[in-house]
Amino acid sequence: MTKEAEIFKSKNLLNYEELSVSDFNKFPALTGIYNFTAGKYEFNLICIKNDDTSVVSYFWKGHHDKVGLDLWSKITENEGVFIDVGSHTGLYTIVGLLSNKNNFLISIEPSFINLGRMKSNLRLNNLFKNNSCFLGAASNYSGQGLFMSHPDKTFTSKGGRIASSGEKINVIKLDDISISGNKKINGIKIDTEGEDYKVLLGAENIIKNFKPHIIIEMRETNKTDIIEFLSKFNYQFYIISEKIVPLELQNYKIQNVANIYASVNS
Repeated sequence: MTKEAEIFKSKNLLNYEELSVSDFNKFPALTGIYNFTAGKYEFNLICIKNDDTSVVSYFWKGHHDKVGLDLWSKITENEGVFIDVGSHTGLYTIVGLLSNKNNFLISIEPSFINLGRMKSNLRLNNLFKNNSCFLGAASNYSGQGLFMSHPDKTFTSKGGRIASSGEKINVIKLDDISISGNKKINGIKIDTEGEDYKVLLGAENIIKNFKPHIIIEMRETNKTDIIEFLSKFNYQFYIISEKIVPLELQNYKIQNVANIYASVNS
C-alpha cells in the first residue's frame, strides 16, 4: 500500500466525501493491493498509479457504490447464473462469486485492459472457478461492431461504448449465450455507457423466461424506453442512491446518469 497516501490522508483532514476522482488524482497516487468491502464480503483489488477509480474512491472516501454492491451481494446469495455486462475490473463479478460458491458468473467486457485486470483480481482472490469471460460488448445483435474507448489510457475503468467509429470488437446478444443444464439466470448488471436499452432488447427471452433481478444504468434519453420495455414483464423500479427508493417516473428527471434496480415481485 502507498505510504505517502496514508500519511497525506492522516495529516489532511479534508471532507473527502465532497471531492471527485480528479481531486484525488492531485494527491499521492495509489499503487498496490487494496482491501475492499461489499456487503458481508472482503476482497482485494489491484491498483497501479490510480488506474482503478473504484479503488481510488474507496481509499479516500471509505466506500464506493456501497448501496449498489450491497444490493448485488444480496441478489447473488440465491444460487444461479448471473451476467455482469460491463464488468470492468471485476467488482460485481467478484461479489457475485463470493456470495454463493455455487454461482456461475458470466462477465462481458469490451476492453482487453479491463478484462486482463479483472482476471488478475479474480486470481488474487482465489476465484478460479465458475466464471466465463467474454471480450466484447453486449447489444441487441450478435456479430461485430466498433468500440470507442475513452481517450485517457491511464485509467483501466474509464468508460467506452459501441459507436460509429473505433476498434473492431465482438458483439453478443445475451439471448445467444448458451447456458448449460437447467440453471436459472437470476440477475443481470448492466453498465454500458448508454447501450443499456439495446442490451435489454437482446435479453428479451432471458427476461421473459427467468425474470432476473436487474441493476442498470439509466439516462434521460433512454429512461422511457427502458421502463416501457421492462414494464411489459411486470417489473417495478427503484433508484439506487443513498438508499433504494421507488422510482416515480413522472417526477424524476435524470441529470446525468442514474443507477436503477428493476425486479418482479413474487
